[in-house]
Amino acid sequence: MRSSALLIAILMVIGACTLAPSSATPTPTPATTGGTLRLAIAAEATALDPWADEASLIATRQIFETLVDVDPATSRIGPRLASSWVMANDGASWTFTLREGVLFHDGSALDASAVVASFERGRTTHAYRTLFGDPSAILSVQALDPRTVRFDLRAPFGPFLAHLASPQAAIARGSAGTGPFVASAGALAPDGGLTLRRNDSYWGRDGAGKQLPYLDGLVFRPVPDATSRLAELRAGRVDAALDLPVAQASSARSDPTLVVSPRKDAALASLGIDATATPFDRAEPRRAVAMAVNRNALAAVYAGTSRPAMQVVPPGSLGYDDSVVEFSALDVDAARKVLADAHVPTPISADLAYPNVPTAGYPDPQRIAQSIAADLAKIGVIARLRSVEPSALGVSGATFTLDTTALGLDPDDVFWPLYGLDDPSGASLIVGLVRKARAEADPTKRAELYKQVSKIARTDALRVPLLFADKPNATTARLVGYSGIEYFGTVWLRP
Repeated sequence: MRSSALLIAILMVIGACTLAPSSATPTPTPATTGGTLRLAIAAEATALDPWADEASLIATRQIFETLVDVDPATSRIGPRLASSWVMANDGASWTFTLREGVLFHDGSALDASAVVASFERGRTTHAYRTLFGDPSAILSVQALDPRTVRFDLRAPFGPFLAHLASPQAAIARGSAGTGPFVASAGALAPDGGLTLRRNDSYWGRDGAGKQLPYLDGLVFRPVPDATSRLAELRAGRVDAALDLPVAQASSARSDPTLVVSPRKDAALASLGIDATATPFDRAEPRRAVAMAVNRNALAAVYAGTSRPAMQVVPPGSLGYDDSVVEFSALDVDAARKVLADAHVPTPISADLAYPNVPTAGYPDPQRIAQSIAADLAKIGVIARLRSVEPSALGVSGATFTLDTTALGLDPDDVFWPLYGLDDPSGASLIVGLVRKARAEADPTKRAELYKQVSKIARTDALRVPLLFADKPNATTARLVGYSGIEYFGTVWLRP
């Protein structure tokens, strides 16, 4: 299978945008107010525009807010700036009622015209196309009255509501947002550092009715080198080091003064199989490959930051099929028999392409490729390893590819790049189901379609799910309420 390398790269951005929990999420009590949280981040902030600046999303999600939220634990969509919404026309029309009493940082009130202007401004951006397709996918955004806004789509789009929860789709009035922290003039330093102060007029409250945020402010410091980020944390010069590789996360875990708080299931690692390459143009050899790969052996590379993947979405996701408890049982003898019964001569020579740098799915790509090659050799498949730029894996021409797919806000963010783009003839059942799910707004119907995909995927074995990989972050033990999600409107510092 050959997925679009560009689309997968785009979806990695969405996958990095796990949403903040809603203000009703339970918080530790009694929370201590005050203090400034200092964070070491991997890349510098370059601008403060949620539509245009993907590198600064960790910062912008503290400043700007979206119409709806996705709870990362349950995948349920809940209110944020919109207090309620109604779907019509089979999902081609959505009407949102805005929350009352919300102010932008410049003092102006949130209203429907501001939402319209924010989305119209985003139409020409890369982020807009990532979330909603081409600019004409949303035919219009209209203010029906000051507190009511309607989106009319060209056709029903299953991920629409979840994608409204992406930080790129946050509502901005110029440079002003409605979030818990404010960027004052001069907040963005020439070196990419950023200082934010508390929004004293923020609308959000915790479960006890106390105004959020608890912190007085945030300071983001760009520290590109992961070893240096951890060193800054250990030295007490920052309170959190974000986006740590496995080696640094393991080191932090052994330090009793630090806490490792990973974002669970940030990416899917999977083995793609080219179904046009002989003999893997037949399902039996592909199933034999799936039976030969030892996922538990791979897990050792991740040092506790991964878990085996039985489907392409993790448990709890919309469309996860509880009846599929294993993609394929590890059974080398049975795999050899499958090849023999299908009259497939061995040995078989094939290329296995892997990323030439660590990715969210592969902290040590070469070691993982070597492990898979050793597994395949046991059934007579001789894999020649090729190191490839991550963006070029999809066009490498290799029979096997180690692919990374970000787990975004909606199952379409996984199913579409993996299965939805590879059948120009439209004859594939699995591709047809994914496309049907993409055009279905009813979550119950979408879930059933994805469950059918998961069942067929085990038989077709066009792709072998390997592992779900976490994104580790480390913090001082003083930080309370942090769960690995890059949002700080509900955390606090012990004295």
